[in-house]
Amino acid sequence: MKHLTPIYDIANQFAQYTQTSIFITGNAGTGKTTFLRKLRSTTQKQIAVVAPTGVAAINAGGVTIHSFFQLPFTPFVPTIEGEHNLMSKIKMTSMRRKVIQELELLVIDEISMVRADLLDEIDTVLRHIRYRKNLPFGGVQVIFIGDLYQLPPVVTPDVQETLAPYYEGFFFFNSKVIQQQPPTYIEFDTIFRQEDTHFIKLLNEVRLNQLSNESFELLQQRYNPDYKINKEDNSILLTTHNAKAERINDEELAKIKAHTHTFKAEISGEFPEKNYPNEPTLTLKEGAKVMFIANDSGYPRRYFNGKIGVISRIDEEKRVFVKCDDIAEEISVSLELWENIRYTVNKSTKQIEEELLGSYSQLPLRLAWAITVHKSQGLTFEKAVIDVEAAFSSGQTYVALSRCRSLEGITLLSPIHRANLWIDNNVKAYTNNKKEFSELSSQLNQEKEYFNQKLLFEIFDFTNSKGLIEELLKNTEKDKMFFSTETIPYLITIYREIVELDRVAYLFQKQLKQIIKDENLEILKQRLEDAANYFTDNIENTITLMRAPQAETDSREAANIFNELFQSIFGELSRRKHLICKINEDYSAERIFELKKSFRQPKFEINVYYNHFETSKKETEKKVKKEKKEKKEKKEKKEKKTPTYEISYQMYKEGKTIEEIAKERNFTVGTIENHLSRYITTGEISVEEFVPEEFIAPVKELFSAGETLSSIFNTMEGNLSFGQLRMIRATMPELASQSDS
Repeated sequence: MKHLTPIYDIANQFAQYTQTSIFITGNAGTGKTTFLRKLRSTTQKQIAVVAPTGVAAINAGGVTIHSFFQLPFTPFVPTIEGEHNLMSKIKMTSMRRKVIQELELLVIDEISMVRADLLDEIDTVLRHIRYRKNLPFGGVQVIFIGDLYQLPPVVTPDVQETLAPYYEGFFFFNSKVIQQQPPTYIEFDTIFRQEDTHFIKLLNEVRLNQLSNESFELLQQRYNPDYKINKEDNSILLTTHNAKAERINDEELAKIKAHTHTFKAEISGEFPEKNYPNEPTLTLKEGAKVMFIANDSGYPRRYFNGKIGVISRIDEEKRVFVKCDDIAEEISVSLELWENIRYTVNKSTKQIEEELLGSYSQLPLRLAWAITVHKSQGLTFEKAVIDVEAAFSSGQTYVALSRCRSLEGITLLSPIHRANLWIDNNVKAYTNNKKEFSELSSQLNQEKEYFNQKLLFEIFDFTNSKGLIEELLKNTEKDKMFFSTETIPYLITIYREIVELDRVAYLFQKQLKQIIKDENLEILKQRLEDAANYFTDNIENTITLMRAPQAETDSREAANIFNELFQSIFGELSRRKHLICKINEDYSAERIFELKKSFRQPKFEINVYYNHFETSKKETEKKVKKEKKEKKEKKEKKEKKTPTYEISYQMYKEGKTIEEIAKERNFTVGTIENHLSRYITTGEISVEEFVPEEFIAPVKELFSAGETLSSIFNTMEGNLSFGQLRMIRATMPELASQSDS
């Protein structure tokens, strides 16, 4: 990152050569995305990149938070009961668990949109699966990237009601884990997208809600309510609602009297529809205004993500050509490939790798008369027509304005109101954590030294081995009826061996700290040699014991679990041995990363499944049959229960209010409203019982126009709750089953 400013170099060094979690922020166009791409391609750490939405994850080259951690979409309550409930719901494959156990660096992109409870969920999962319950994020370094002045987390009234007792706010920094261990705050301060200093100053004032009278007047000069979309003007309309953007694009395309061409995406493997970067069936015409949605990978770069142009021609072979104002030649548009990945661990090297799940191939174009502000985040435009009169979240106005390279490229369809520039007070307070460059430099030197020592200490760390054998013992004891009698005593023997290794390693780490503090290199070298001899011999003894397993089971399922965990323990001990026997007085980070990557797991196979225990088998079968019978009876009993929505309906007919029902049943008001909506659809309850009559017809019109639940809520300016809106929707048979997305 030599071509960038010193603050980028500082951030890069924190990411590469320390264990410190950092928050990287900055104005739009300051290079946060560039930083992430550089980091992914250069880091020696075991890295995973996640983001809150599918499109953001694809653009960042990672996966969604919910997918990576297998999280439910319900709010998370940060209590002991909430943690137990979360871990009981998570069904994680052994491969995903291994990825999390090997993880060294987690990058969370677009952190401004991540809700506080979601971050605490991540923390809970990492602590649990990595067997490090006392360490924030289970000991993983986390890099948070995003701008808190842009798009905030989505918090519905129901979610707010659930989480308000536990959080002072809903931004990521309001999470319990961040309160425990705040990241180092690093702000990128050089703007690359814009060059006009006056415009940069104006954007910063908008971002901070400190708009001066001078800047306000400059913005008002860009106000032109009579602007009409035209073919010649190479600009794009930014609006706050998706339905409006789609309507404009469809209307403008229909006006063009040219042949319609369709281009179908080639989709292979797994690629969720919600992650599609554009329409899977793209409808285009000559003369259509389009936007590139990817950067040109060729040289010289002819286009970038967000560049606007017009389709000049589509030939007989359905090749598409685009003409842009600043390029004399037509651009021949080739197919772009987007990939959907997941993280896996190489069984031999124990390195995290990316596995291709599926791909999406399509022309990197979308119609560009209009686009939502939300979808414009991260893009750059030469010209933009902005309509943010209906802005419904803090940051929308700033995101829209900051997409342009210059003030001259902006046309405002609606005036900018100071009321649209509000900033959450939580964000204002948190930005005070920004550190000066000198402070960061001083901290960096300390953290680097600590990191080198930590890497050395981790070589003599048997936490994973201990956690795995404890988990294996627990599972085997639970299913001991399936195993031979010698299995448990055998595992206890291995457990004691590993516990002893862990105990001695802990004492040795304390010695190392003192030796390093005293800066006695000769003693350090000698102690490392002595430690190598001791641990290598004892690890080898345990490995030899594991190569002749004294365990058998007649249960295939129990055997599979046993085999998986047993192999993991073997691999972990083998890696400890590899690292310990090769370390010497050179314990630099570079040396240790080299050793980690050079590891190759020795060949080891185990299968404890054995099916000749006839007596045991018959007993097991009896138990299984009995359990199945009990489960069946329990299920049948459960099925006879009165549906929960029917109970709410009966209570309402008895004269109880929604609030009374919610309190008595320990549900939210929104849940009871959903229950009663069923009976509005059937006509057994009238919607007028819950909603003032003057609101019903206007809301129905908005639903018919394709507006989402959230957009209508904002349009109604808080006069109606989400539950009331759902009730109105329930009167519309064609929309009664519609989701809230």
